[in-house]
Amino acid sequence: MSKIIIGIPEMGNDLFRRYMKSKYTKSIENAGGSVKWIQLENCYDAVNEALACDGLLLPGGADVDPSLYGEKITDKCGKPNELRDKAEKLIFNEFIKTEKPVFAICRGFQFINVMCGGKLYQDIKDIQKCRHMDFFSRSRSTHKVSVEKDSVLFDITGKSEISVNSMHHQAISKLGDGLKATAYSSDGFIEAFELIGHPFCLCVQWHPEHMAKNDAEQQKLFNVFVNKCK
Repeated sequence: MSKIIIGIPEMGNDLFRRYMKSKYTKSIENAGGSVKWIQLENCYDAVNEALACDGLLLPGGADVDPSLYGEKITDKCGKPNELRDKAEKLIFNEFIKTEKPVFAICRGFQFINVMCGGKLYQDIKDIQKCRHMDFFSRSRSTHKVSVEKDSVLFDITGKSEISVNSMHHQAISKLGDGLKATAYSSDGFIEAFELIGHPFCLCVQWHPEHMAKNDAEQQKLFNVFVNKCK
């Protein structure tokens, strides 16, 4: 049987992004799949490449352009990646029609929320009440999240509370239409959601790819995702 192919939009090829990409690739490979990095320069070619894959993973990266959720950019927002915003919008809109599995992480989580009409806090530093980010210790958990029992995430982990890491300074301020929040940080931010009615669309705010090597619970998210793509 041929390997399951997971499409991931290209993140870039500088040293840091190559390191980040290796974490997604290893987690998918450990789950029995293989990765196809989708080139984004021609958006329509990118859509066709993505649709030829068995599943779609939307990874972390640059902040989503606030104009996509009706706001002006502030000085606390990072520089958006216009190419990723444009291409991933087309990919997501077309891909979701296929009902193939989708797994979204960090920026991907925020991006799908925006695509569904939601909004983001451009920076949470002044309103967060627990530590969310440890940029230099990505493989270790930084905080706990509570998991709703009626959720895909609970079905995967079997736990009402899990330990996660985060590398984000933004969060959902308004949940998008058709989305169901399924996990929360202790200070009330949405940490996971799923798309209602879709066979498998799991979206998480944290970075399981960095914890997966030493945390079977986080690797299981990739295992189930790849298995759903069969």
